[in-house]
Amino acid sequence: MGYVNSAMGTVSELRLPADREHILVAKRAAGAFGSLAGFDMDAIDDLTIAVAQACENAVRCLEHSGSIAGQVRIVFKMSDTGLEVTVRSTVNREAELRARAEQAGFGHEGELVGATDLALRLMGLFVDDSTYRVDERTGSLRVRLTKYKAS
Repeated sequence: MGYVNSAMGTVSELRLPADREHILVAKRAAGAFGSLAGFDMDAIDDLTIAVAQACENAVRCLEHSGSIAGQVRIVFKMSDTGLEVTVRSTVNREAELRARAEQAGFGHEGELVGATDLALRLMGLFVDDSTYRVDERTGSLRVRLTKYKAS
């Protein structure tokens, strides 16, 4: 995990393997950053739910595309007005080719689950602003969640 201080606030990035076991790590990080940003417990709970849903959908999009070696990148941007979280699913092409070559010997197909528009919209209920974009060709998903501080 890395961070950068800038005029716009602190920016930190976390990269995780695209599997559901690591969503807990994303939730804990979101809670910690929410606390650092000064949110109350209810706002932190809402933020962790939204981040967990974004990560779940990022993994689901990669599965839907047939990817077996993806990564979820989470960027936390803290500012005076709040916290912006960006969740992206990406595929490392070299790792993907290696994983597919190893899997070919076993004849095992990954479970393909389609990400639903409803699930992506529901996570927006837990934050003040949200946007998302799905690239169905590559299975990548980009979600931006923003939680503002109470005035």
